[in-house]
Amino acid sequence: MMELMAKAAGAAVVGSLCALALKRYVPELALVLGIVTAGAVLLLAAGAFAQVREGFKWLAEQAGLSETLTGPVVKVVLIAVLSRLAGQVCRDADEGSAALCCELAGTFAALCAVLPLLRRVLSFIGEMAQ
Repeated sequence: MMELMAKAAGAAVVGSLCALALKRYVPELALVLGIVTAGAVLLLAAGAFAQVREGFKWLAEQAGLSETLTGPVVKVVLIAVLSRLAGQVCRDADEGSAALCCELAGTFAALCAVLPLLRRVLSFIGEMAQ
């Protein structure tokens, strides 16, 4: 894991420094380089994501939880990461209102993703109360 983090940090620092050098002369290209750098770091992190997913799946099986209970949690985490990333790209492009809208859309998407879980919990509580 340390090797992965070192590679991701190295790619992020090198890409960011190059984007910073370009920003003064060609700001559009600096933005594109920043997006490409973020994509490269995410690709490096894909292996770690797969490990986390497998670990989470194993924990859910050990606890006897079904995919219908754990799936929304994973979806909410992914939505949070993507909306934050999209918002930051918009901020880098000096589009604060677009960034806010990305994050707001992510909030609503997360709420939609967690609604089935909330319904199930409320049904469970209703059954126990009877």
